[in-house]
Amino acid sequence: MTALEYLLVYTESGLPIYSKCFGTFCKTAFKNPELLSGFLSAIQTLPLTISSDLSLDSVKMGSTEMRFSRTTPSGHSVVVGLGEDSPETANAIFDSVSTILASESFVDVDWSVITSDIMQAFETKLLQSTLVEALHDHGGFEDQCPLGDKCPIYTNALQYKTRREKIWDLVKAKYTSMKARMSSGTQKNG
Repeated sequence: MTALEYLLVYTESGLPIYSKCFGTFCKTAFKNPELLSGFLSAIQTLPLTISSDLSLDSVKMGSTEMRFSRTTPSGHSVVVGLGEDSPETANAIFDSVSTILASESFVDVDWSVITSDIMQAFETKLLQSTLVEALHDHGGFEDQCPLGDKCPIYTNALQYKTRREKIWDLVKAKYTSMKARMSSGTQKNG
């Protein structure tokens, strides 16, 4: 069984559509901050890497194998983190996410000015059918992130539509904020 650890979907310009840990990736990132830094650096260079003749297919981040893809024809980028390397599983997820982005409901969406109804519809479709169907033959889909929706890597287009920051800046800011809260909580309890 190849568990989905992480999913990131963002626009060609780097604006977030959706990012969420589904396993222990965010917990690992807290224990190893250099892991998250390396990951964010890789994402920042991803559009350049994919558009050139040389392509970055995957990179190992701690115990998670990150696979990269640009969906077509939308031009959005997708990063899939798996508990073990499985190109077949990653491709099933890439194809499913590409399909949802190209569907009538989402093909013409401007993710920088998203409404709550559209974001909710996208997340519902993604979590309740798209990922379930994509992973049906690959061990199934279950959100096992110990922090749930409080995952420091969880973002969506609606949360940040007014800030228009790139996804890696948003994840960095959330991570830094959560780490500071955890540090101050430890100091108070210590």
